[in-house]
Amino acid sequence: MRRDREPVELANGLLKHAPPLPPLLRGRRRGWLVTLVLLGLGQAALGALSAWALVKLQDAPTGTSELLLRALALLILAALAIGALAVHERVVSEKLGQDYVHQLRLTLLGDALTPGHTTSLGVTVARTTNDLSGVRNWISQGIAPLTVAVPLIGGSLITLAVLHPYLAVAMATPLVVLGGCLLVWARTALIKTRQMRRTRGRLASRIADTVTASDGILASGGIKRELRGIRDASGSLVEIAVDRAETVGTIRAGGIVASTLTTLMVAATGTYLGLPSGITMAAMAVAGIASTPVLGIGRIVEYRQTYRSARMVLGPALAGAEQRRSRARERRRISARVDAPEAVAAGTVVAHLALPGLTGEAAPVRGGRRSRVRLVSEDPRAPREFIRRVFELAPGPEDGRPDALWVDGENLRAVPSKRARTLVGLAAAGTVFEQGTVARALHYRRPDLDAAHDQEMLDLVGLDIAAMPRGARTKLRRGGDPLSRSDRARLTLARALYGNPPVLFVDGLEGDLDDSGRRMLEHVLDTYDGLVVMVCSDQLAERLGAQEHVLEAAHGHDAADGQDPVTIGAHGRSRRDEDADEDD
Repeated sequence: MRRDREPVELANGLLKHAPPLPPLLRGRRRGWLVTLVLLGLGQAALGALSAWALVKLQDAPTGTSELLLRALALLILAALAIGALAVHERVVSEKLGQDYVHQLRLTLLGDALTPGHTTSLGVTVARTTNDLSGVRNWISQGIAPLTVAVPLIGGSLITLAVLHPYLAVAMATPLVVLGGCLLVWARTALIKTRQMRRTRGRLASRIADTVTASDGILASGGIKRELRGIRDASGSLVEIAVDRAETVGTIRAGGIVASTLTTLMVAATGTYLGLPSGITMAAMAVAGIASTPVLGIGRIVEYRQTYRSARMVLGPALAGAEQRRSRARERRRISARVDAPEAVAAGTVVAHLALPGLTGEAAPVRGGRRSRVRLVSEDPRAPREFIRRVFELAPGPEDGRPDALWVDGENLRAVPSKRARTLVGLAAAGTVFEQGTVARALHYRRPDLDAAHDQEMLDLVGLDIAAMPRGARTKLRRGGDPLSRSDRARLTLARALYGNPPVLFVDGLEGDLDDSGRRMLEHVLDTYDGLVVMVCSDQLAERLGAQEHVLEAAHGHDAADGQDPVTIGAHGRSRRDEDADEDD
């Protein structure tokens, strides 16, 4: 049994034992590959037919004759048929490449929405565009042409062997020599391609980070420094690309030379053997048809090396993505089987939130209607980590201990996502909106609801859309433009409130609001009928009379066994929280 080996990066930049990409021969792609083989055989058959017509031409008398006209018609029709097959070949090749890349693209983007994903925006964009283009080119313009070329060249060699065995040898000789040269040139091309793509990926990541941080760069007067750094990175890319061009040019030139020699060698061999002119003409025609894919063999090798370089990036990325998805599915499956705590079964709490590593086994966050809970911890990361874990934005601990998340009597990990989003809402600072209208952003969490309460919800958060160019149909771009920072926070809150979920999470939203917005937020949270779990300032928590719940440090140990559970009333403080305050 073959065992997967760990990838090893070599001194020349190559990655040994790179994880494989998903299989190409799956589903309808098998049929397309068979079609390409048939297209190659069809072109070989048409080449043989053309050779037969040329042989027959030698029996035609001088001048116009019926035999000459029939042979010419057959040759013209064969040429048109070969052209039609070539068009169909290109279409099927593109289908094959695009379908496979479509699968990989969805996998990579799905990984970006999986807990534990940490890849930067620039790297994600580079993988889903630049690297996937390398994969598509290899399949559409590498594997597909080779699939057609093998039966075409094989059939042509058989035809030449029928005419005379030495003609087949003459055609095969340049191809064998080219194959030997490619074995040497291909590895050099791979090393240089790998260097170029890694340099280009780093440049793309740096550009994305620079554009994202543009406001800070402008405010700090760092334009020249950033441009100087990008100029140096871009200059390195130019040098590597020019150096690679020499190797790639040599490979392409080898294909051109071999393609030309196949026809010339066949012609010279026919002359040397003293074959009839008709046989020699037929052999040259067959060699000419077969040399077409040989002409592009250099480009195919280039695509192959680009693909191998891309695989060294995509292989580990896809393997990591599958591992994260499997882990997320397993955690959800285990959490979905957790029994309901007594307080949930009795209906005395609206939420029971226990997250291993943050709350401890005996200290879940619990609350009833109109409860206000402020999450605090010695570790400033813990409160936000808690909220991220609830919404599956973070992966959780490695030991596989189940989360116990019960809201309104339902297990949050056991219900479908459509049901889960009706149970909880999240209003977080710095929310980036998806492209679409203001109305779509408002309904994004609850698209199942009609617009009857839109204006009521917008009035509640104080968001005036009448001044916008197209009102609720105004398009949001670049994460929320043309809304101001405060208006984005108001829209975020409105979306979280839509449908009145039993539990509302608020994560630092007041920092994005202006003075009137903070007064609005206090009013909304004070009058909200459900449970509110907050990461907020001391002042807001005090005005709301919020209960503090002390979390453990992120990725820390569970609380000691035997501690009393924390039960939170509307405005009371638990005994555990008082003890924590004394410890502080």
